[in-house]
Amino acid sequence: MEFPRLKRILTDPDEYISNRQLKSLSMELPELIPMEGIEGSGLDSEEIMEVVLRAAVDTTSVNGVTTNTEDTPNREPVMDWLHTLEKEPMLDAVNDVLALVAMTVLDRGGSRTICLDFMDNPFHGHPDDEDEFRRMDARDGTTKCHRYCTAFVIAQGKPLTLAVEPVDGEDSKADAVERVLARVETYPFETDQILMDRDAFVGELIGVLRETAPPVFPVITRKDSLREKLSKTASHMTEETICEGKEHEQTYPLAVNVTYQNGDRGKSGVKATGYAAYGLEDRTPAQVATTYNKRSRIEKSYEKFREARALTTTPSTTIRLFYVGFLLEQLWLVLQWAVLARPRRGGRALPKTFAFGDAFLHGIERVLDDELSWKEEYRTNGEGLPAGYEHGLG
Repeated sequence: MEFPRLKRILTDPDEYISNRQLKSLSMELPELIPMEGIEGSGLDSEEIMEVVLRAAVDTTSVNGVTTNTEDTPNREPVMDWLHTLEKEPMLDAVNDVLALVAMTVLDRGGSRTICLDFMDNPFHGHPDDEDEFRRMDARDGTTKCHRYCTAFVIAQGKPLTLAVEPVDGEDSKADAVERVLARVETYPFETDQILMDRDAFVGELIGVLRETAPPVFPVITRKDSLREKLSKTASHMTEETICEGKEHEQTYPLAVNVTYQNGDRGKSGVKATGYAAYGLEDRTPAQVATTYNKRSRIEKSYEKFREARALTTTPSTTIRLFYVGFLLEQLWLVLQWAVLARPRRGGRALPKTFAFGDAFLHGIERVLDDELSWKEEYRTNGEGLPAGYEHGLG
């Protein structure tokens, strides 16, 4: 894979970067995803990608774009083309693009702390197979979702996405994490630590994580012995066992961090949080909590790529993964740090005016509106209100 336009911008930027260049760079990424297309069709993949990109930057649907533009194909041929995407080649290509873009700003040596998480993409509609979706807490008017396991690294003050894997059908979380970590292992740096949320608190999953690097994650208070250790009023280090007497039994170092909530978020009193602290046995509970809190930045990342996700009711997990805005957010982060941030002592000063939605996505949207001939006028009925209805206007 090569990114000639992106390479030129990153290595020899002009004094200014235009909206048209942002659109061109954004098109360069999905164009590398293999799409078989329809034999004999007069369309080409660039026409399809432009429709999808316009839908993503405005979080609208393919139908919303094709209906409101003059120079695009109808919805049906666009969706026919998208259904020629094959899951495994598409997934490999997405991860290759993420890796190549990330490595433009990551050091090749040393070691890294990896953050893992499960991201739920809400699903509206009726899938062909009930195993195609997962259940989640109600959000966006649905409890159905497609789930992805993602790996991040905090670099240049921002979370870069390293790899993504869908959690399909009867997949266990341990299976998905194993696949994601296998992709992370292809990077030219070592993983020295893994940070994950409470999803990691499963004996089988802990075993998978430990095969790569020491994991750190909050515990879930199910056992009486664990609740007792968390009831103490002073921070301390101890041990606890999960899945005791079962196949995936794990004894882990437990850091109990006790803090006092002095009206924070309307709460007060003592708060005790327990962390499984593999590899941090020689640290204090407060140091363990500080290490884990680095992971909090990835929540902002989720908010960002939801701003660049095309809407759809298609049950195709392949198309829905293709719609999720991982690639656009990754490009924005790299451009922001590499060519817009001002060099200074102690690190580059990130620009405040190059916001993801207001500047980056909106700039691409304006160029596409012009190129796709977004409709500016609509036919009226020529009559207006029926006789007698105008009384409400005074």
